[in-house]
Amino acid sequence: MIVAGSAPLRLAAMGVLLAAVIVGGALTLPEAASSVGLLQAADDPARLSTLRLASVATEQRIASEIDDAVSRGDGDLARSFLDLAAAQGSTVDADRRARGAALAVPPEGSPGAAFLDGATTGASDTWMGVAGSLSADLLGIGDVRDLWQEGGKLIQGEPYDTVILGLSTAGLALTGLTVAALVPSGGTSIVAKAPVTRGLSLLKGARRAGFLSRELIEKVGGMAVGALDKAALRQAVAGARAFDLPAVRSAAQRVLRPGAVRTISGMGQDVVALEARIGQRGTAQVLGIARNAGELGRARRLADAMGGRTRATLKLLGTAALVLGDVVGLLLQTVWLAVGWMVVAALAARRLGLTLGRMIWGPAPARRSAV
Repeated sequence: MIVAGSAPLRLAAMGVLLAAVIVGGALTLPEAASSVGLLQAADDPARLSTLRLASVATEQRIASEIDDAVSRGDGDLARSFLDLAAAQGSTVDADRRARGAALAVPPEGSPGAAFLDGATTGASDTWMGVAGSLSADLLGIGDVRDLWQEGGKLIQGEPYDTVILGLSTAGLALTGLTVAALVPSGGTSIVAKAPVTRGLSLLKGARRAGFLSRELIEKVGGMAVGALDKAALRQAVAGARAFDLPAVRSAAQRVLRPGAVRTISGMGQDVVALEARIGQRGTAQVLGIARNAGELGRARRLADAMGGRTRATLKLLGTAALVLGDVVGLLLQTVWLAVGWMVVAALAARRLGLTLGRMIWGPAPARRSAV
């Protein structure tokens, strides 16, 4: 039997409560689901980027970025956005697609002159100059030259480049260690040196060309300075002045800490892998975004997973493609708000059930006390 009187008031109150629960759920649950997805993708840069691209990689934004890349002559970036558009299912008009796909990478001055400049001075600001610097480092010339120049400045109390000094010392030590491990007879096979030397040489070239982010410069520089012993450095510089390569390598191996060796070597390997996967411009783009060795490794994983879409993804998201950043607290807060909504919804459902039961069947009979 339905009880009259307070029934309309109860129904109105329950209606307001249900409306509040429904509105709260509509506002909270989608954000909570998105937050949970981002938190679960924290260690997967490809998945993290995919989730974040959904709200950023609109057709209008992609079209604008393609036009900007074409205007700057960056055909590789334009094609990266075309790849991203295809993966996202976005439409790109035929004219814009043709202009982006047909654009070639412009030459960077005289390749021969840049190569020679990089080989002799290591001061080139082009990737061809970086290649020349690499060739010098494969022979041990570049690292000895840089150690002599920057180490001498340190000893004399003059301003010096901590990144170049550290990478040069690491390069000499790592090539010596690698060759000793791979060539027990003590030979100096260039093939054995190349994998280690290439990465460090590219990092040095990127530093000179201004590609490294400020944070990465500070991290690498601080780590390099912390891995050097000045007494051994003096011996290394003396060996460099006499071009005594065995003495320089011996001194470099004594001043490098094992942790620094592993970190620097890993960074070099990441740079080589990035260059092979997304090219020189893509590698330069990564080095301008990554703030530490960990983010450099994440960028390598991102490039392995996304391939040609990597440059466009990094252009749109920046470091947000690699790490969650400072939003972790907000994401957790959103999840806890959703948990709170679930508790309120459960209590409201219980209250609704009790109210409907009383309206239909009347109040529950009072329990008799035991005699």
